[in-house]
Amino acid sequence: MNHGKSRQQTVRWEQPKIHFTDRTYVSDAEAVIKELKDKRFKVGRDTLTTSQIRNLLSLTSTVYDEALSSGVENVMDQVAYLRVQFVYQSGRNEAVKKLVELSRILDILKIIQKHQKKQDLIRFCRYMEALVAYFKYYGGRD
Repeated sequence: MNHGKSRQQTVRWEQPKIHFTDRTYVSDAEAVIKELKDKRFKVGRDTLTTSQIRNLLSLTSTVYDEALSSGVENVMDQVAYLRVQFVYQSGRNEAVKKLVELSRILDILKIIQKHQKKQDLIRFCRYMEALVAYFKYYGGRD
């Protein structure tokens, strides 16, 4: 007997294998977005929106532009702050948090900070663009 209590359904998430190489980052992004799409871009009561994901891309693009003009080693403090922003946005919205977790964004940013390679930062920015593109392609909305 239920006695008026609703049973919460457990949602099963599949963690895509993220390799984050020049050859795989586009497929990595597609796998992440497909997993979110399978759940209608919803986590609990929160839904991932185009404006949320584009805001994350905008933060990334600013760091990318600065790195191109002054060198990747000169933007490491901004990369650290970018990690803080992703954590903050994840704390505000469960769907954003799931995107960050599935895409391994925080792990990738740590790698960028550790190795300080321009190619890693460029690939990360393109990875973020691919996440936005596939989000729109698979029906993500505001």
